[in-house]
Amino acid sequence: MKIIIAGAGIGGMALAALLRQRGATAELYERAPNFDHSGYMLGLYPVGARVFHGLDLMDDFVSASERMATYTVCNGHGEEIHTYELGPMLDQFGYSGGIMRGELLALLRRRCADVPLHFGTSVTDFDDSGDKVMVRLSDGTQNTCDLLVGADGIHSGIRQKLFGDDAPDHETGWGCWVWVVRNTSRPATAVREHWGAGRFLGVYPIKGGVGVVAAGPGRTVGPEVVGRDGHKVKEHFSALGPSVADLVGELPDDLGDTFWWKLSDHRSKDWVKGRVALLGDAACAFLPTAGVGASIALESAAVLDDELGRTDAHFLAGALARYEERRKARAEAFQTDSRKLASMMMIESVGMSWGRDQLMKFYTLDMLAKTIAQSLAKPI
Repeated sequence: MKIIIAGAGIGGMALAALLRQRGATAELYERAPNFDHSGYMLGLYPVGARVFHGLDLMDDFVSASERMATYTVCNGHGEEIHTYELGPMLDQFGYSGGIMRGELLALLRRRCADVPLHFGTSVTDFDDSGDKVMVRLSDGTQNTCDLLVGADGIHSGIRQKLFGDDAPDHETGWGCWVWVVRNTSRPATAVREHWGAGRFLGVYPIKGGVGVVAAGPGRTVGPEVVGRDGHKVKEHFSALGPSVADLVGELPDDLGDTFWWKLSDHRSKDWVKGRVALLGDAACAFLPTAGVGASIALESAAVLDDELGRTDAHFLAGALARYEERRKARAEAFQTDSRKLASMMMIESVGMSWGRDQLMKFYTLDMLAKTIAQSLAKPI
């Protein structure tokens, strides 16, 4: 069975590595010119990280990442509300760690280095004849496959071709500036978040430093308002108090290439049609609030590979139907969790923010991450 994967992100690269491991034929097409600007930090829970065992990459992942051991929520003045020990919930199922996205992609590429990867090339159109899929590419060439996998992100062109605008993006109205701080004296394994009124700042461990996410309403702190002026962003988030001064101070005065992430997600009505399947953010995109997007992409890639490994091109329809049945509801449950967390974090009212802080004193980790906690023991 010949497979074309549109998108060499986490889901697409993981699928290519899993397919290569059992000798299946695949090609990757990635619209980016290279992996030089492949994103910032991300966290992986055991729901996704355990896929690395099957690829013999777990030791490499542990070496390249930083363990997430504690999770602390602070109020808008930097005062600690609650600290949660992540070990009791996670360690019985596997390792959880923070890693730079580019380093994760490099690890996965090691397991499929001989799989053709065409940078600077995207799928612009395709025709599914029922027996084959003819794919048109941005470089003017064509290719043919038995299965086309759309792993081309939240604004997937594959999805739009399949289903049109099947559902609007779930917009929060917020966005975040993202940067990395190296050589910090902050605890290496601590996740720490500051929940203020109209502002949020999170600190996440990576090897040799921390990743910082500073979020607020787009109309207040987005690039359309502040332009490239880092001073305006620093002023906004300095209101969280002196405990974040070291992090805010590392934001460039000229934002330049500093990444602005518009906080929205997407839920496709369907994941499969004919000989075309969606994977990762193309199927179900996530807000970063629960930190599960990469984990779900890895898990979905493993399930798709599992189903493809027990069929051939003639019986592909049944395998793809089972893939969607196994993944769609589970991914959407995680997505719902991330949306609920977003509604707690993204509060602009000072009064509502204060009330939320009082409530958080009594929240357990299971209450905050119910789906994550319950899903760790469930089959996929």
